[in-house]
Amino acid sequence: MRVNGVVQRLDAGYAWVDVSVAQGCGRCHEPGGCGGVNLARPLAPISRSVRVINDIEARAGESVGVVIDDRVPLQAALCAYGWPVLGVIAGAVAGAALAWDGGRDLLAAGGALAGGLVAAIWGRKRSRGLQQELPMRLVRGAEEGAGVCGQ
Repeated sequence: MRVNGVVQRLDAGYAWVDVSVAQGCGRCHEPGGCGGVNLARPLAPISRSVRVINDIEARAGESVGVVIDDRVPLQAALCAYGWPVLGVIAGAVAGAALAWDGGRDLLAAGGALAGGLVAAIWGRKRSRGLQQELPMRLVRGAEEGAGVCGQ
């Protein structure tokens, strides 16, 4: 995925790039467009600064593209949604397996809650590790239609 941005400042081999969070692909308002940007607008700021290794020697004020490895959104979705869902299922199964005759539903619900909570905490800690050095790189020039949402 590629988003456009402007280099705000340089810092020890890194460039701080102000990227537009809600660029979208240009089809968000058309029939058949994903509309994902419209959902995120009320919840997210208009722009965000990201730190990227400045291997192209960009200068402050220069328009650049920030390219993010395609596997990053999938990993983020797995950490945010996949692990907690698996934790809920595993916790419910474990709770039901350990339950006595009259308390099966109660222990299954408690196990589901505990499993989901543990998996969510684990996924959050794992996602913080991913945020330290995201696989991003700078490319010269802004590109029209950057921020492609897959449509």
